[in-house]
Amino acid sequence: MSIAKELLYPAPFYNFLSYLSESEVKGQILDCGSGGPFPKQALFVQLGFDIIGIEYSEDRLEMAQDYAKQHKLELCMQIGDIRTIPFNSNYFGHVYSWNTIFHMNKKDIKKVICEMIRVLKPEGLCFVNFLSVDSEYYGKGVEEHSGEFIQIEGDEKVMHTFFTDDESDGFFENLNIEILFKEKRILHKKLEDRVMKDSYIDYIVQKKKI
Repeated sequence: MSIAKELLYPAPFYNFLSYLSESEVKGQILDCGSGGPFPKQALFVQLGFDIIGIEYSEDRLEMAQDYAKQHKLELCMQIGDIRTIPFNSNYFGHVYSWNTIFHMNKKDIKKVICEMIRVLKPEGLCFVNFLSVDSEYYGKGVEEHSGEFIQIEGDEKVMHTFFTDDESDGFFENLNIEILFKEKRILHKKLEDRVMKDSYIDYIVQKKKI
C-alpha cells in the first residue's frame, strides 16, 4: 500500500490535536514559524481549522506557498517576527510552534514564549518544542553562550540552542500557565551508512483564566 507523503505528519501534532479536540476554547489558531517546504499548517487546513501563520524568512514563506499551490491548498501566512507577534493579547484560541524556537538564542526564545502566551486566549492551548542536550549535535560548532551553538548546515551558519530537561521548564515561569503535557523524545534515524540521534522536549501548556 502506498501512502502519499503529504498526508503524513509528525506524531506530536496528532497528540496536540487530541488536546484540541477536548478544548472548549474557540478562535483562530496561530502557527509561529510556518514556512518551509512541508508546512505543518496544511494538516490543520485539511481538518477544517481556521489558522494563520507567521514566518520570518521570505524564502521559507515562498517554499510554503509553492507547496500550497502544488497541493491545491489555501494556506494563510504572512511575514512577521514571532518575538513581537503583531496581534492583540488574548486574540487566538490556540497557538503552536514546531522546530522553530531552538534556532534562536535563549534570550529571544524567552521573548517568543512570552508572546505566544500573551496572544493566547484564557484556557487556550500552546504547543512548542525544545531541542535537548541529548541530541548528537549538542556541543558541536561554535558556542556563543551556554547551550547556543553556531553550526554549519550546507552552506549556511545555523544556530541550534539546546536545553536540559529541567531548564526548558523555566521558560514558562511567571506566565500564568499550567503544563498539561511534557514529553522527551529520543529519535534514532537511519541515514545512509549511519544512525543519527535527535532529541526533543515537547510541551502542551494551557493559559490560566485571568
